[in-house]
Amino acid sequence: MPEIEVLAQGFGIGGPEARISLCSITLIRGEKTTLVDVGYQARRVLIVDRLAELGLKLEDIDRVVLTHGHWDHTLNATMFPNAEVMISETEYEYVQHPSPLDPATPLYLPDILKRAKKLTTVRDGDELESGVRIMSVPGHSPGSLAVLVQTPNGVAGMVGDSLANRNAAMAPVPSAGLVFFDEEAAEQSARKIIDTCTFVYPGHDRAFRKEGGSFHYMQPQSIVLGGLPRDEDGTIHAKLDETAPVFTVTVQPGARRKGQ
Repeated sequence: MPEIEVLAQGFGIGGPEARISLCSITLIRGEKTTLVDVGYQARRVLIVDRLAELGLKLEDIDRVVLTHGHWDHTLNATMFPNAEVMISETEYEYVQHPSPLDPATPLYLPDILKRAKKLTTVRDGDELESGVRIMSVPGHSPGSLAVLVQTPNGVAGMVGDSLANRNAAMAPVPSAGLVFFDEEAAEQSARKIIDTCTFVYPGHDRAFRKEGGSFHYMQPQSIVLGGLPRDEDGTIHAKLDETAPVFTVTVQPGARRKGQ
């Protein structure tokens, strides 16, 4: 039976000028050793250290599955010299010529993918190994996918940003939150994840489980921020805005809105 371990928790924080997002990086140990999403360069040291804590080296990763082609999930794909890199067929075709209005898909991603030891495109329903399969969940991006693992207590889904956090699952109309491709498809995919998965490993939050009609976190989390702007006397010029909405849907320019 495959085992799931969170190598690095994802989170997202934002303000009026920008949003800081680090994606979840999840390890599946089964017939092969698999990473689902790999983050970007800021987490390279963390990845090496966390793997070492588990007795693993970069060379021990057999497979990398990218839930979608956005920069914050993909740019470390070249770190793993022996890994087969997998991405959905639809996403692979899209990243060759992304929309000029797409702010999240790097134009150089095809070059990164070419550097993989082996690149494989996958489709909805493909079985990677016993108990591990692909589910198509488009909307956040054209070819977003989830990796589903059958556990003794239900299906666990590594779902990327198709259900980015617990608040997205709890919204009156569940969605990806950030929509870069198709708003209606994003809502359908979010509902598909909720209907399919007992345990959800989202793209930018802690893992949570579905129970009793609600969603409950499975892990603690602590975010430490340093290097905040200060005056010469040491006064910190930063504040926590607790009035900001916990969840909103933002449809990016160029994405398809509902009703269009």
